[in-house]
Amino acid sequence: MDFPETTARLRAPARLTASLLALLPVVATLVAVAVAVTSAAAMTFTTETLPDGKRIVRGDGPVVEGDADRLRVALQSADRNASGHKVLALDSPGGLVIESFAMVEVMDRERTATWVRPGARCASACAQILFLSGAHRTVEPGGRIGLHACHTAGDRRRSMACNELIAQNALARGTPYGAVMAFLHFTAPTEIRWLDAPEAGQWGFTRP
Repeated sequence: MDFPETTARLRAPARLTASLLALLPVVATLVAVAVAVTSAAAMTFTTETLPDGKRIVRGDGPVVEGDADRLRVALQSADRNASGHKVLALDSPGGLVIESFAMVEVMDRERTATWVRPGARCASACAQILFLSGAHRTVEPGGRIGLHACHTAGDRRRSMACNELIAQNALARGTPYGAVMAFLHFTAPTEIRWLDAPEAGQWGFTRP
């Protein structure tokens, strides 16, 4: 995750909360190590019909500017499951923090559950912001989520401000603060701590 020293290249959506806007001077991207995030590699949203006939949305690839609007359009085609939620299946290395929180606002309005399917990888902003913001959260056997710390762009120091924002967001959605902060604090920004389905459940990151 990368925190630049300037906000010149960031366009803050008007719908962002005041607490998030306060972090604009430092927040940029939260992305898995060695993955480049560019506008040419945006997250793709596709509608898929499950065997039970219900339609879900798949989100594959890094989070870039404009993905919140693309997700909003995609979720209009999704059905609600037995719990009354639309489902977003995630497979992403992470990406822009601001855009990820904008996507969360869309997810909240649509009452969206998050799902990491067998073979899928959801890391960085995908795991720490999108996945943990789901109304219900599932990691299937064979799927994994990856977490690590935020850092500043200039000297690449660990950013406690970003870590705190992410942990507070997770806490507000039913994930233990200490569990999230443990990974954000003890996993270096240049590393990823991967969790499989049983581990994600043990740490309280899933929510049936």
